Amino acid sequence: MATYTKEQDVETSADDNPEARETLREVFGNTARWQSDFNGFSADITVNVDGKEEKGTITVKGPKEIEVSLKDEGLKEFASENLASIAMHRGPRSFEESDGKYKLNFGDDPAHPLGQSIVMGGDGMSSFYRVKDGRIQQINRATPRMAFTINIEESVKNEEGKYLTGKYSVYYFNKDASIKDVESYTDKYTRVGASDLPEYRRIIGVKDGKVSVSAMTVSGHKML
Repeated sequence: MATYTKEQDVETSADDNPEARETLREVFGNTARWQSDFNGFSADITVNVDGKEEKGTITVKGPKEIEVSLKDEGLKEFASENLASIAMHRGPRSFEESDGKYKLNFGDDPAHPLGQSIVMGGDGMSSFYRVKDGRIQQINRATPRMAFTINIEESVKNEEGKYLTGKYSVYYFNKDASIKDVESYTDKYTRVGASDLPEYRRIIGVKDGKVSVSAMTVSGHKML
């Protein structure tokens, strides 16, 4: 597939398309997030990376406020990075604080199987989404070193009818557009009070020339 490069980014001075903006605003509103008064949670965690396993505890207050009690540095790093990613995506924020900050325009591909693209001008990562059926179906971003594409494969609705992503794949590209890596994610959430908290994450990817499987299971959640 073609890689979205920096040269294809929309200039920040380009007109903002009101229809594209409202389409993405609707998608944002359809996505499950923690409530505005969310203070975090603590829980037990089991991390297993290619058979190396350790149990411990975690405290998650936000993407930058995570404590993991694991002794093995590799397992601790895996848990910390993934909990931070989940907290960032599930954390409470407004549309204006996220994608709404940028110039939004439709691409010229309305018949694409994953939906028409919405391009974000001025975000610094040449980002564009594909949107269909009220959901983001694909995310594309680029940095000077690499680019990546996230394909959403399965989602579930929570008690409020908001979407939680269950399965997705990430394709990483080198600067020459060749494939660098592919990762397959499986996520599960559990309902605690008014919050959908992480219960399980598994990542299947490639490491040191062979398939690697990393997983974390979270239980005994307690709201802070």
